[in-house]
Amino acid sequence: MMAHVIQRYSLLMIGVTLAAIGVVYSIDPNLLLSRYELSVAGASEDNMYRGAYGGLFITLGAAVSFGYFAESFRQTATIIALLFMGGFALGRIASIIALGMPHQLIVGLLMFEIVSSALFIYLLLSQRQTQIAE
Repeated sequence: MMAHVIQRYSLLMIGVTLAAIGVVYSIDPNLLLSRYELSVAGASEDNMYRGAYGGLFITLGAAVSFGYFAESFRQTATIIALLFMGGFALGRIASIIALGMPHQLIVGLLMFEIVSSALFIYLLLSQRQTQIAE
């Protein structure tokens, strides 16, 4: 029962966070990029950030958040959240291996993505155990 509550609120928290990040990137990518000592260099780069970090984050955030409300979609939303957070973590780790350590705030994001991925794995395994026990 407790895993069910943790799952719902984790989906809502991650989903709303992703959607909020997407909204900020859609409004002005430099608002968040400047925190990492980065900036948009031109119209094509701006388009990529608004599309990927903006639109994609909003869409995935909405899908993950929907798992909070719809029990029939909860497992799918958990898998989406795991793949999204885990994919980011894997990409960041590949970057660290290739080029070394990034800005400290990005390392913090990596830690959050790893912990989130581990949590979603745990929740999926707990859900599976519950289904087997029934």
